[in-house]
Amino acid sequence: MDEDGLPLMGSGIDLTKVPAIQQKRTVAFLNQFVVHTVQFLNRFSAVCEE
Repeated sequence: MDEDGLPLMGSGIDLTKVPAIQQKRTVAFLNQFVVHTVQFLNRFSAVCEE
């Protein structure tokens, strides 16, 4: 442990007891990221072409 009392390696959490991430929410976040990224790139390319 370091001076703050935190472990140096790993979190010390038993991952077998942690609930799984909801797949539906993960897919929704990824879709939102992709949509916003594509919109940004489309606007950026339009500005660059001017």
